[in-house]
Amino acid sequence: MMKKTRLINILSLILLIVVSTSCSKYLDVAPDERLEVNTLDDVEASIVAAYQNERGYRFTFLATDNATAAQNVFEENPIIEDLYIWSRDVRTPTHQDAPYNFWVYSYNAIAQANLALEALENIEITTENKDRYNELKGEALLVRAYNHFMLVNIFANQYSGSASSDLGIPYVTKLENKLIVDYERNTVEEVYAYAEEDMKAGIELIEGSVSTINKNKYRFTLPTMYLFASRFYTFRDKDTQDEELALEYSQKSIDAFGGEGVMRPWSDYERDNLGPVDVKQPEVGMVRKSATWMFYPWNYQMTNTIRDKQLSKNPFRLEDSRLQIAYTRTGDVFTPAFYAVPSPSAGFAAPYNDIFPIAEAILNKAEAAIRLGKYDEAKSAMDAIGSKVYESFNPSMLSTDNLEKFYNTNDAKFAWTKYLLFERRNMFLLRGMRWFDIRRYPQYILDVAHKMQDGSVILLSEKNPDRNFEIPKVARNTGMTPNGVKLSRVASTTLIINK
Repeated sequence: MMKKTRLINILSLILLIVVSTSCSKYLDVAPDERLEVNTLDDVEASIVAAYQNERGYRFTFLATDNATAAQNVFEENPIIEDLYIWSRDVRTPTHQDAPYNFWVYSYNAIAQANLALEALENIEITTENKDRYNELKGEALLVRAYNHFMLVNIFANQYSGSASSDLGIPYVTKLENKLIVDYERNTVEEVYAYAEEDMKAGIELIEGSVSTINKNKYRFTLPTMYLFASRFYTFRDKDTQDEELALEYSQKSIDAFGGEGVMRPWSDYERDNLGPVDVKQPEVGMVRKSATWMFYPWNYQMTNTIRDKQLSKNPFRLEDSRLQIAYTRTGDVFTPAFYAVPSPSAGFAAPYNDIFPIAEAILNKAEAAIRLGKYDEAKSAMDAIGSKVYESFNPSMLSTDNLEKFYNTNDAKFAWTKYLLFERRNMFLLRGMRWFDIRRYPQYILDVAHKMQDGSVILLSEKNPDRNFEIPKVARNTGMTPNGVKLSRVASTTLIINK
């Protein structure tokens, strides 16, 4: 029987108090003094606040094979090294790129979604407001599902045959009027099940309220809610049904975007100041600001050597537009352009990113098709990618025979999967997505070797065999069970999520 963790219930206060407020001030405010939300306008404001999460998952980039020891670069920082060496105890835990901040801001968003959902229970549904009511409720459910989904994919094991016993994260579904409330640290399987229930309910509500459907590309829209569902089933992949659903939702997302043809050639970004985050472009899904140091020339970083020896080795021997334009950096650091758009006032300290681009929908479609053995369908999707990123690409270049030759195998599924992972890697450089592929495909990405500045090498398989980020130290210090402990050994703990 799983025992319960204790969650200090700042959930009803978070984002209603300035983030920089001290811990003592947080604890001086009673949960019942939270902002009243009693109209649909108030509900919408609460949902909008749930998107104010500048602590994205770009930090996972340093844990991947896209980073190494850069030559002739001498800028260093504890957070950079700790992420690079898969440290379980980050020395600067409140740094903007620390996993702790993703934890805090994600639960902030969940709190705002729950506040909106609680308020909706007390608002009368009328003929005039029914569509808007349902759309807002659906959006709040999607926000809650998405944030729990990303939390479990960062702070817990990859969904697998042991998901029913692997510890996940607390799935929080309501606000409380008490400061300290007991919650369970749900299993990975339970978190996925609860997120799926919220996600499906949210999609159904929004599909039924098409007269008022939101088109704001800083929030969930039809293309991005389907893309979230596509990512959900792509990541879970527990059976053939998940693969079919991933394929179905990928296609729904592509159709809602306007078809594969709306994706612009990568070279077009050079002529557009907003590049891949231009919300006027139909290919753009959901734009999010993400404060990060990942783009600076640190001594552990993506390098020209990685570009030349790994990223440039495509099966077609063609120039890849994604790798041709880069920012000038010291030493061997390679920072390709257009993987984020700098904030005008803060430069790369606060870049903007499309966290649900149409390219992901197309790649998810290809991935599901490969898993199902539908290689013609996979080829069609990958042709759409190739035509936008490679100079002089011809669809005849992409075939099972050519891929098998390139990857030296007689296994079609193996060859297509290797190529898919290659394209996913290049499409999402510096966006943090590579880490999830490393988690999901241990049989293809066998290990990650990180070279240190002194010439030694550390291995992911030795330092972090479960391929997850540790529960934040501040939570573990108060008694929360760390990762790597089996369900039967869970003890009563306290989980702190406030600053």
